[in-house]
Amino acid sequence: MKNSNSGALKACGLIMLIFGIVYVLVGTMALAGIISNVLPGHEAQEVIIIVLAYAIALLGIVCGIVCMKGITGAAKVCGIIFAGIGLASLIYQQVVYDTFALVDSLAMCYGIAIFSIASKVEKEN
Repeated sequence: MKNSNSGALKACGLIMLIFGIVYVLVGTMALAGIISNVLPGHEAQEVIIIVLAYAIALLGIVCGIVCMKGITGAAKVCGIIFAGIGLASLIYQQVVYDTFALVDSLAMCYGIAIFSIASKVEKEN
């Protein structure tokens, strides 16, 4: 029996889908003022933070769907873009607000994991 990493790619896709949906909900609640001190920059309605957050959330949903369908080429691209946007957001919040955003760190790690797993699946096929 041949081992395959396609199950791991689908699992990462499911995690990304849930991550994107939760990130949209939390970001919207922070913007509306329902919750506070969760996402730095949202309360002050810093435009770049909000744009990066929703870009990460939207890409997370798209990347989750692509991974669950098993499209490795698109999953690799989504993963590397996801990691780049997560890193940009992480660096910006560190420099401007002197804070560490766990959510953006997770986004960067998920992006790297998806890129790595999609590369392995692509080599297997």
